[in-house]
Amino acid sequence: MRKALLLFTFLAHSLLCSAQSNQKQASTDNPLKTGLDSLVDQSVVPFMKSSSRVGLSLGIIKDGKPYLYNYGSTQKDKAELPTGNTVYELASITKTFGSTLLAKAVVDKKASLNDDIRKYLKETYPNLNYNGTPITLLNLANLTSGLPNWMPDKDIFGKSDPDSIPYILAAVHKKYSRLNFYRDLHQVNLKVLPGTAARHCNTAAQLLGHIMETVYNNPYEKLLKVYFTDPLKMKNTFLLKPGKLPAQMAKGYDGKGRIMPVIDWDDLQVAASIASSSSDMLKYMAFQLNEANPVVKLSHQPTFGKLEDGAIALNWKIRKTDKGKTSISHTGGSLGFSSYMVFYPDLNTGVVLLSNEADQGAQNELIALSEKILKP
Repeated sequence: MRKALLLFTFLAHSLLCSAQSNQKQASTDNPLKTGLDSLVDQSVVPFMKSSSRVGLSLGIIKDGKPYLYNYGSTQKDKAELPTGNTVYELASITKTFGSTLLAKAVVDKKASLNDDIRKYLKETYPNLNYNGTPITLLNLANLTSGLPNWMPDKDIFGKSDPDSIPYILAAVHKKYSRLNFYRDLHQVNLKVLPGTAARHCNTAAQLLGHIMETVYNNPYEKLLKVYFTDPLKMKNTFLLKPGKLPAQMAKGYDGKGRIMPVIDWDDLQVAASIASSSSDMLKYMAFQLNEANPVVKLSHQPTFGKLEDGAIALNWKIRKTDKGKTSISHTGGSLGFSSYMVFYPDLNTGVVLLSNEADQGAQNELIALSEKILKP
C-alpha cells in the first residue's frame, strides 16, 4: 500500500511538473536548424518563461543577413503566434525617427544643430532660456534641453493607487491637445542650463517633431511616409491615431496581465506613437547600419557624455564594447509594450526585440537578451 502511495505521489508530481513545463513553453516559428536558431531559442526560452510574458518578435541582422523569429502570442486569450508583420508600439524608439529627420534637415542645410528652437515656434517664448542661454535643436535631440519630461508639467496622480496610473495618464492625455501643449509651454521654468544634463524627455522629442513639420512644411505622418515608410518599403509602420489601430496590432499588457491603453495621444504622437513590426524594423535597422549615408552618419555622432559610460548622439545611445566596436541603441517602453534595438555598424549586425508586455524589468531583460544573442 505504501509503495502504491509513493508511486501515485511520484506520478502526480511528474504530471504536475510536465503540465507546468508545457504551460510555460511558448509557441514559436523558430525552425531550430542552424547554430543561430539554437542560440536564439536558448536565449529566448528563459525570457518567455516568466508568467507575465505574452509575445516576442525578433529581427536580427547578422553579417548583413536578416533573420526573423517569433514566440508566444499576440494576445493572452488567443493562441496566435506573432509574425514578422505583427505590429507593436515602438514607444521611445519613435524618437529616433525625429532625430534622423533633424540630421537630414542639417545635411539639407534647412537647419543647424545650434539653432535656437524659438526660431521655429509661432509664438514668443522668452521663458525658454536659462540666464540668456537658449534651448537649441541639438538640446532637443540629445536629451539636454532641461524641459520637463511630460506636459502638462504638474502632478496628475496625487495619492492614486499605482494600478490606476496608466488609466489616469491615458484619460488626461486623450484630452490634452497640441494647443494645450503650446499653451503650457509658456509656463515652463528652466532649472538647469541647456546642454549640461541629460534626461529622458518626451516634451523635447515632441517639440522636435513639430519643428520638423515646420522645416519641411508637412505633417509628421506625411514626413514618416516620404522619408521612411515609402523608400524603405515599411508596410507595417504607422503613426497611431485615436480609434484607428492597425489590423495586425498585438494587444499590450502590463506585468499583471491587464490590457493597457495605447499611446495614440495627439500631444505625444511624434515622441512615442509610431508602431511597427519586426520585418519593418529590420529595414529601418539596415538603413541605420549604412553610415555611408551622411544623414545616418550625422545622427550617430556622439554629442554628450563619454563613450565608456554611454554617450548620446541624436537620441541614440552610443558606446564602445569591450572589443572596441561601436554599439548604437535605443529602448522603448509604453504602458503595454517593451522594445529594444541595438546594432553594430562595424559588424553589420544588430537586433530589434518587440514585446507586447511591459513591466519594470522588461527593458533591461530585453537588453540582456540581445547580449546573449549577439555576444558583442
